[in-house]
Amino acid sequence: MKKIITLICFVAIVQTIFAQNKTADSLKAVLSKTTKPMERFNLLNKLLEAVNTTSGNVDSANCIQLLQIAQQLHNDSLLATAYNWIGTYFLVGKGENVTSLEYYFKAIPLAEKTADKRRISSIYFDMALVYLNLGNKENILKYTLKGEENLPDRSHPLYSYMLSQFQRNMGSYFLLINQPDSALHYAQALTETSRKAKSQLFEYYSYHLNGAAHAAAGETGLAEIYFNKGLLIADKITSNSALFRFNSSYIPFLINNRRYPEAKVQAYQLLSLGIDSNNNNLMLAAARFLRQVFDTTQNRDSAYYYLKMESDINARIFNENNNNKIQALAFNEQIRLLEESARKATEEEQRKANIQYALIALGIISFVILFLLLSRRMITNTRVIQFLGVVALLVVFEFLNLLLHPFLEKITNHSPVIMLLIMVCIAGLLVPMHHRLEKWATAKLVEKNKQIRLAAAKKTIEQLEDNNSN
Repeated sequence: MKKIITLICFVAIVQTIFAQNKTADSLKAVLSKTTKPMERFNLLNKLLEAVNTTSGNVDSANCIQLLQIAQQLHNDSLLATAYNWIGTYFLVGKGENVTSLEYYFKAIPLAEKTADKRRISSIYFDMALVYLNLGNKENILKYTLKGEENLPDRSHPLYSYMLSQFQRNMGSYFLLINQPDSALHYAQALTETSRKAKSQLFEYYSYHLNGAAHAAAGETGLAEIYFNKGLLIADKITSNSALFRFNSSYIPFLINNRRYPEAKVQAYQLLSLGIDSNNNNLMLAAARFLRQVFDTTQNRDSAYYYLKMESDINARIFNENNNNKIQALAFNEQIRLLEESARKATEEEQRKANIQYALIALGIISFVILFLLLSRRMITNTRVIQFLGVVALLVVFEFLNLLLHPFLEKITNHSPVIMLLIMVCIAGLLVPMHHRLEKWATAKLVEKNKQIRLAAAKKTIEQLEDNNSN
């Protein structure tokens, strides 16, 4: 029965991979025939998403093309996307934590300008992964929660994929602070979400988290089941980051259970992968595990060799310059957020003041018009009413613009074209209303002027009659 289940799982995996490869191939075929910059950018982005959703690996050449197109079009949203992918290339492909953070911090303000929640959440989740590599618990949680705050709507096609990243990060965080029950909660949620997202990559992550959480809770049998599920599809996973996470839990599990030959095999595979891809994170983890295995089995020479390798790689990753650079990046981002907050507060105060000024102006103009309409002694030119009516129309339009601007920015993602169309529609409604009011006011004014003139004429006739009688 077990063999049948294994065979079914294997067939399903092969079918999934075939479908994913077919999607990537079809995108490449369309891309080769496309010349328009915006269309090429969208196709490249979809291609990277298709590959990243399944394998996690990112092609540097595609990232460079994205950046070139974004710079050519001078588009902040496209630049944010390009920087996000470049950061992911350095993080996943090369294990360059500092370089990846540089690009993520470049991407964040650009993504926030366009209020693109899918991109903002992606950047924050990726930043949390960098800090997971560095063992910085505070920032893992900080940026993961920031990513959760910016998750796209449930109707978004990539919602499940983004939610999977949140659950993976939270599960990893709780494992790091030794809370296996909380880690297991997110691991089980990730299992369900990865199926909705149809992501084999996150299914692999869920097996690692479930196995690690059960191992941390002392449930060796359950941990073994989940790790075996992960091993079943490990050959189909090409993501350095995913393989690194899995082995970071599985190899310690083997060592703790005195399965040293298996641990050594897994560690050598991880080291080979790290050397082939020149990935610092993978090589550091592999050297540490090999040192532990040889130290436990009393092989001092080999243990010393891998201790020195671990020390050298550790120095490369955590040297003083890198640490200072990371702190500087974080500090600059903190300053940027404070300045952005102050700017928004100032803009909001100015907007409120402008709304008040518009209301005051509208009130004065309305009072003057009403006074002229209701005055029983003053004859008024209709052109004055028409002029005041136009001014009132402009003030009303500006008032609505000030009032609705933040709401329109939110629902249109700061799209100038869409915001302009909405304001044109509002103007299209206001103009007919203005014409009707102007016509009514003009009619009232003419009637009032007739009555004043008639009253004046009657008074003049009465005076003439009195003079004649005298």
